[in-house]
Amino acid sequence: MGNLPRRSGALLALMGLLVLAACGVRNAPPPPEPGWERGGVPDLRGTTVLLLPVQASWVGDRGAVDGELRYALESRGPAVRWLGGRELEVLARQAGRLGADVHALPVSIFEVGEVERVGDPLFGAVYRLGAIADARYALLPVAARTTEGEEDPGQVRANLNLALLDTRSGRVLWQGILEGTPGAQGSPAPLASLAERVAGRLLP
Repeated sequence: MGNLPRRSGALLALMGLLVLAACGVRNAPPPPEPGWERGGVPDLRGTTVLLLPVQASWVGDRGAVDGELRYALESRGPAVRWLGGRELEVLARQAGRLGADVHALPVSIFEVGEVERVGDPLFGAVYRLGAIADARYALLPVAARTTEGEEDPGQVRANLNLALLDTRSGRVLWQGILEGTPGAQGSPAPLASLAERVAGRLLP
């Protein structure tokens, strides 16, 4: 019987924590929208950058997103060596056990908001790939989506949530949600415009 007050106090404390947690969820800021970004993009000229696969896409198949991104980046930044596609698969085989599938990386934290640094297994994967390729940076396209244009009925805009990582430390150097110009639903124009927007931001 002498333990009842202590147990009651512990129960009340637990209930208080649950209430505070619930308030924190209700008051949490909304997820970032297109146009949001943080951090800064370093000068990528003369460097090797891992171009990781887009992790999710509602714009088209993921291969189309990867292809448009690589074309736009290579066209705008010939001084940068981009490693993606088959080259990345070869690197992954050389790296052996990465601890993660490069096509299914744990990226949900980037959908919530600002990320300062990534941990394992994402960090372990980019660290090993970067070490083998001597690549200081990794570009991680998280998710590509479309939104309907309010001012242009029947037109859509494609946007991409992506981040630039330091492969040696796991620090997120830059993070943003970039958006292209409006285009017809089902046409390649929205995705091509988005890829050009990304290339222009990373390689001014």
